[in-house]
Amino acid sequence: MDIANYSKTRITASELNNESYVGVDNLLQNKQGKTVSSYVPTTGKLTRYEVGDILLGNIRPYLKKIWYATNIGGTNGDVLVVRINEKEKDINPKFLYHLLASDDFFNYSMQFAKGAKMPRGDKSAIMKYRIPIPEIAEQERIISILNKFDTLVGDISMGLPAELTARRSQYEYYRGKLLTFEQYVN
Repeated sequence: MDIANYSKTRITASELNNESYVGVDNLLQNKQGKTVSSYVPTTGKLTRYEVGDILLGNIRPYLKKIWYATNIGGTNGDVLVVRINEKEKDINPKFLYHLLASDDFFNYSMQFAKGAKMPRGDKSAIMKYRIPIPEIAEQERIISILNKFDTLVGDISMGLPAELTARRSQYEYYRGKLLTFEQYVN
C-alpha cells in the first residue's frame, strides 16, 4: 500500500474524551465500528486519527475490528491508524476502508500475525497488502452500493429487536382480547 501510511501525528490525552478515544476494547468485532469508550487515558501522548482515517484493531486480527473515522481523536498502540498519503488523489478513503473491511484483507492479515494466544498483526505486512485502484468514478459507484448495504444491515440489526418487541406486545394485546369471554351460565 504505497498509497497510505500509519499516522505519525500525536494528540495529548487531555484533548480526548470517551467519544474521541478509541482503544481496541471499544472497537467492535465483525466490522461493526466502535462504541463509546469506558476508559480514557488521562496523561501522555497518543496516536492522533482524523476524519477519513481507518482504525484497525491490531490484536487478534481475526476479530475484524475496523472503523472509518468520522471525527478527530486518539488511540493507543493496539490500534493502527491508516491514513491515505496527502499527495494521493487516486483513491477515496471510503473505498480504501471497504477494501480493508473485506474478509480477504483480514485473512491476509492473519497469515502474518504473530503470537498464539493474542496474535498481533504484522504492521509491515499490512502495508504490503495489494489493492486494486479503479478510476475515481468507479470507486464512488462501489462506495455508493456498499454504503447502501451497510445501512440496510445496520437498520436490520437495530430495527429487528424493536420490531420483535412490538409484535410480542401486539400478540399479548390480541390474545387478551380474543380470549376474553363473557361468563357462560349453565
